[in-house]
Amino acid sequence: MRKIAKLISLFYGTQILLASLGMALYCYLDPDAFGALGKESGIDFRLFLLSAGLIPQAGLGSLMIWLGMPSRARQRTWRVARTTIKQIVEN
Repeated sequence: MRKIAKLISLFYGTQILLASLGMALYCYLDPDAFGALGKESGIDFRLFLLSAGLIPQAGLGSLMIWLGMPSRARQRTWRVARTTIKQIVEN
């Protein structure tokens, strides 16, 4: 049962992360994204989606991918990330 839950978490996490990246790319490349809707309400939906709308979605997708990974891969990823951040901070 645990293996099935991890596979489902990996699948949906990847799907959420790719969907948020696709929406971010669309909002970034199209300057008139949601233009007509924003003019009526006075809100810049493009900026809203790029800032407040996509960050939680990408975070949730990353978390689901992290939880779906095998424990050895998580440990290796954590070690690599820690050393990379350490090198960035030192330089």
